Amino acid sequence: MLLIALGIFAWLTTRSRNIKSFQFQISIFILIWMTGEIVDLLGEEGVVELFSTSEIGVYVHVLAMAMFSAMLWIRFYLSGKSGKRIADALQEG
Repeated sequence: MLLIALGIFAWLTTRSRNIKSFQFQISIFILIWMTGEIVDLLGEEGVVELFSTSEIGVYVHVLAMAMFSAMLWIRFYLSGKSGKRIADALQEG
């Protein structure tokens, strides 16, 4: 199932082609996250014995989270700098 989802998100990433688009950025995040899951799963099953695969999976997850938070902060900073709002204001009534 992970490999099928990995293929779908790889296809979505190549299809969007615009690095600034949210679809591209979130697809890259999910690709990194799923790669960490696959490495972690292979380490638990004992299929791959590289260094300490359980630690590598955790490091890949941390990399994915760092990339995700950096992506959100950069998008927030650039939207504030350009004067655009990220979301519409709440309407009362």
